[in-house]
Amino acid sequence: MKTEDENREQILVVDDDQGILDSFDAMLGEDYHLTMADNGATALEMLSESNPRLLFLDLKIPRPSGWEVMQWIRDSRIPTVVVVITALPQDEYEKMAMQLGVYRYLRKPLDVDEVEGIATAVLH
Repeated sequence: MKTEDENREQILVVDDDQGILDSFDAMLGEDYHLTMADNGATALEMLSESNPRLLFLDLKIPRPSGWEVMQWIRDSRIPTVVVVITALPQDEYEKMAMQLGVYRYLRKPLDVDEVEGIATAVLH
């Protein structure tokens, strides 16, 4: 029998900044089943095991990078919806991410309403 937490939609958040992970817990933790990772290797392991419906992914994480994680998701045809969260201001990064199939490209600092709106749109 599944617990109440297991019945909620799963979101994976990958960022090497504990403050960002804590922010996601505060924003979405009551309504969704959150799993967190602070590096690319753990993210790939979690993606392989649990196939979350939504992934919030920082680009600058310890190996493999967010770029490499996105490439792996695309190559593996995992149906996870990817939202990039980054402090990188370069427009060319956004274009590159969109070419890899990301759903949205969010720049830090994150807007709570925007994050909650994305979760609602993707998971409901």
